[in-house]
Amino acid sequence: MRMEPARIMCAIDFSDFTHMIVSYGKSLASEFDARLYLCHIVPTLVVSSHMSSYIDYAGIESDHIHNARTRLEEIAKEFDIQCEIIVSVSLGHPADQIELAALQHKIDMVIAATNGGSGVIRFLTGSVTNKLTKMLSCPLLVLHAKDDGRASQSEEKIKLNRILVGCDFSPDSRLAFDYALSLAQEFQTRLYLAHVVSPMEPVELMAPDPVMLDVNPFSGWTGSGAKPPDRSMDETGDRRSTWLKQIETRLLEMVPGESRNWCTPVTVVLEGQPYQELITYAGKIDADMIVLGIRGHSLLEKFLVGSTTDRVISRASCPVLAVRPIS
Repeated sequence: MRMEPARIMCAIDFSDFTHMIVSYGKSLASEFDARLYLCHIVPTLVVSSHMSSYIDYAGIESDHIHNARTRLEEIAKEFDIQCEIIVSVSLGHPADQIELAALQHKIDMVIAATNGGSGVIRFLTGSVTNKLTKMLSCPLLVLHAKDDGRASQSEEKIKLNRILVGCDFSPDSRLAFDYALSLAQEFQTRLYLAHVVSPMEPVELMAPDPVMLDVNPFSGWTGSGAKPPDRSMDETGDRRSTWLKQIETRLLEMVPGESRNWCTPVTVVLEGQPYQELITYAGKIDADMIVLGIRGHSLLEKFLVGSTTDRVISRASCPVLAVRPIS
């Protein structure tokens, strides 16, 4: 299924990321002929009650809104783009207001940026991008700072030469694949399809159709002290090799035949921790973007474990498009 975002919103906080975010927004809006929005959330003014009689809250808030709108208009003029300006005041966490703006304007994709970080640090600091990943009702493209903390140099036209999409054959990853394929078509790029299995405990493939593979010959082997099937090492190795080749075949079959006229698909089966293998492989091929689906997790799971997508977003050195169905 072809995915064509019609409304793309850049979430801007006037940091060093601003030009990078707008560069991506402009390029994607141009490729998909989409309407572009520049959004800034003005933080709520917090002042001691002892000062309340001396401060004109409404006046200060109005000034902040006016200044933010003026800066966004200047950015639009600098980039020579036609766009709509969204400025609102946050009544709580900025991510909540961004989500509200996305819903009100029927946004199909939000572009934001992060400095990275993981685990307890992100939980305690309440990263806006981290929260957006968990709550946003449309796909989120997360851009990254360089290793030295600086935002990457902005460009008038972004380049997407290699797109990596994680495929586990679930509905979530199928939607991510649809987005990755659409991007590959628009940018005439090479598309990498990666599936990750555990070295000791291959996962059962979630096949929605019966044309799938033979039953996983390793399904009774947990690798955690359990006795493996009573087969010779050579036979086990051969069966595993055949199974992995079957996975690569199914990955290749995901790409429609007509798409290969403009897209060069590359399939790979990786072994290890999904988030780590995807990040490592992205670095190996010098990927320009990683596309992943988002699955629901409980708050405790997100805090203690974190989803594969969440971990890739926090550790990858290239942009990550986190895809979930639009509400």
